[in-house]
Amino acid sequence: MASYSITGTIKSVGKTQDVSDKFRKRELILLETVGQRDQPIPIEFTQERTSLLDGFKPGEQVTVSFYINGREWTARDGTVKYFLSLSAQRIDRVGGGADAGGPGAPPPPSAADEPIGGDEDDLPF
Repeated sequence: MASYSITGTIKSVGKTQDVSDKFRKRELILLETVGQRDQPIPIEFTQERTSLLDGFKPGEQVTVSFYINGREWTARDGTVKYFLSLSAQRIDRVGGGADAGGPGAPPPPSAADEPIGGDEDDLPF
């Protein structure tokens, strides 16, 4: 599954909701400026990732990494509807502030991630 990211300004940070005994979620509303308009984008933090939002507040610039999830739902009358949600994996403050990842979030790059060979030109021509 591909991961995406979006950068914007936090409009609001919701409270953690216990949907059931086994599922909880917390919603972040992120404002992304497109042209002259701000687009409010709801992003869900679920399960243990709900705590990633602790310490974040409206007005902060952040980048959120997420997956796009689609669901199909059939109403009692047989009508089928489709829903999309953005499921957050990581949130980082823009400008190098504290950042938060969760299980499954990629670790920051290290020296071991650098390409082998450095700046040497070993081409045969």
